[in-house]
Amino acid sequence: MITIERFSIKQRGMLISVAEAVLLLDVVVFTAYVVDVLIRFGIPANLSITYYHYERQYHKYGNLFPALMVLVCCTTVPIWILTTWNGSLLARWFVAMPIITEFSLLFVAFSARYKRRRKLIYYHYACAIVAAVCAVLWMCFVANQIPLIALRIGLLLVCLSVGSLTHTLKSCTLFWLELAAFYSIFFTLFLIHSVPFDI
Repeated sequence: MITIERFSIKQRGMLISVAEAVLLLDVVVFTAYVVDVLIRFGIPANLSITYYHYERQYHKYGNLFPALMVLVCCTTVPIWILTTWNGSLLARWFVAMPIITEFSLLFVAFSARYKRRRKLIYYHYACAIVAAVCAVLWMCFVANQIPLIALRIGLLLVCLSVGSLTHTLKSCTLFWLELAAFYSIFFTLFLIHSVPFDI
């Protein structure tokens, strides 16, 4: 496994800059997708259902949701794994969490057409739950510094507040929780690389 100690200070700085740029790109692309969904279809019940919204109105554009999940996995998760591995000894015990999350999200992406196979919906949502649980465990036991916890609580409260103000909190709970989860991971990783937190 690659450790950041193998690189010079200049190389470490470049790696951090690349990680920050990639994470910001993920935030921009993810946000653009969410904004486009909100403009075109309104607030969805969850992110997965947007596959059918796009497919119903724009046919081949249903694949935007799987493409988004693949992009997130291929860019965010390697940074997430390396961040965890380069953390404390305790953090290394949780290096499997990002890996499990990645495979679970990939399955969620490739099973987006779950309505066409009745049994697939169980695997689809089971993998989404596994990804969420692994992400939460990682945040609780690895990135558990007070500022990071405050950031995540703030993001959750913002999402729940917007859901409440739009009267969609009950009908679209999963969507608001998914937004909070994705942005929590993006910004937690970004801050870990921008601010000298020890994990």
